[in-house]
Amino acid sequence: MNAQELADIEACRSLIVEFATRIDDGRAHTLGDLMTMDASFARPTVPDVVIEGRDAILAAFSARPKHLISQHLNLNIRIRLTGSDTAEGHSVVMLFLADANDELVPGKGRKTGAPIIGTWTDTFVRTADGWRFKDRRGMATLHG
Repeated sequence: MNAQELADIEACRSLIVEFATRIDDGRAHTLGDLMTMDASFARPTVPDVVIEGRDAILAAFSARPKHLISQHLNLNIRIRLTGSDTAEGHSVVMLFLADANDELVPGKGRKTGAPIIGTWTDTFVRTADGWRFKDRRGMATLHG
């Protein structure tokens, strides 16, 4: 594997991490610059509902309850280059959710329910602005 291929793989891996970080930091409204205009997306908790287009995806995230706090852990991230400007990814996600209205316990944070564990299957494309999500499909596999 050459230096460019390693850089491409890292760029795609970074998209996965950045996507989760922006949601967890309350910046889901900025996810658009991580996606192509014609991107498609399905949440792990509703994998049969595919949202088409960047604007529709952003609208779906805007409708997310404001009191919901999330913490995504991305694990076992694998990226495979499928062409000079395309790649596929697979990762495991562990999602913890809490209510911002619940008590904040010093040194512990807020109480969460059992995590939701699932997978992401991603398609990436290189654009003039760098690597972007073309398709992001989630599937929940375990819950408490």
